[in-house]
Amino acid sequence: MVSTLRVLHIAETVRGGIATYLTELHPLQAAEFGARNVVYVVPAHHRADLRDIPDAAVVTFGGRGRTAQGFAAMAFAGLREVVRHRPDVVHLHSTFAGAVLRPLLALMPGRPAVVYCPHGWAFSREVSRPSRALTRLVERLLAGLSDQVVCISESEHDAARASRVDAGRLALVRNGLSAARGPSRPGRSAEPRAKAGLRVLFVGRLDRQKGYDLLVAAAAELAEAVTVRLVGAQVVGREEPGGLPGNVAVLGWMSRERIEEEYAWADIVVMPSRWEGFGLVALEAMRAGRPVLAFRTGALEEIVVDGETGILCASSDTPGLVAALRRAATLDLPRMGRRGAHRFREVFAVERTHGGLVAAYRTALARRGARRPAFAVATPQAK
Repeated sequence: MVSTLRVLHIAETVRGGIATYLTELHPLQAAEFGARNVVYVVPAHHRADLRDIPDAAVVTFGGRGRTAQGFAAMAFAGLREVVRHRPDVVHLHSTFAGAVLRPLLALMPGRPAVVYCPHGWAFSREVSRPSRALTRLVERLLAGLSDQVVCISESEHDAARASRVDAGRLALVRNGLSAARGPSRPGRSAEPRAKAGLRVLFVGRLDRQKGYDLLVAAAAELAEAVTVRLVGAQVVGREEPGGLPGNVAVLGWMSRERIEEEYAWADIVVMPSRWEGFGLVALEAMRAGRPVLAFRTGALEEIVVDGETGILCASSDTPGLVAALRRAATLDLPRMGRRGAHRFREVFAVERTHGGLVAAYRTALARRGARRPAFAVATPQAK
């Protein structure tokens, strides 16, 4: 028998890292709190991204994009589930879910404990100075409506403290993944090499944040020295990238088994993010035994050990990528991949993330003065 703590997750979007985060954590939370006590509120068009989470645990809402209609649909669905599900903890994911729902939850009498995870601070992104100052102010004010603010990396935690977000409400809980990679299938990973060039893989949204355009430009300069595959599609924009060089292919969104196949194909995984809250793709690559090439952005500098488990670019631009890819071609990449796999197992196991969230929930409940200020797995009762 487990504790009957009820947790309600609400997200404005889950495509990409948040979907991975929730999917990886779900088996542990369901086992800890009871399968019926962990519920998700997500956009209907992102439902399929929560793989292996049963329909009974997922509530969807309509509306697409970051519009007033979409935010209203999320708020209505979320508050309805608070009333219906009566959670002990509401766990909000991403900036917009936090901005919309924290003020509304504060107005509810006897509200549940509120845990907020930005998954990358808005003020750490590529925005103007006035926008950065405004988002810092908003996050400082809204932190007072949170019982815990979960930072997914040291860089995110440091940025919060530097922006004077209430340090007493901050909890550092690093992202993690399960050791199991999931199924893969034979196919491209087993195809013979037609050329001696470096096999380069990118996985993620084809949006400006992820820097895929810088990788495409680097591929055009390197020509036959590299073959690049882009797994993903645009989320913020509508148009797919065009005018690609012949050594770059866009594969679109893929199933988990297809992505694992692509990791098996690759010599190296590239993450040229302009800003990044964490970068779960880096952990997926390390778990698959592939080295990671990344910019010194956000948590990526914490994840990748330059020269040991991957390569950190000297500059966050196309020339930096070109130089780093040329460097990669001279290194023992399989050995770096094995070191990365070892670092993944030692530092980034999802069980550590789960334990950290359990502690954050406990602290949030205690701050709230809830009816369950502490909880733990109970021993079986004799009947």
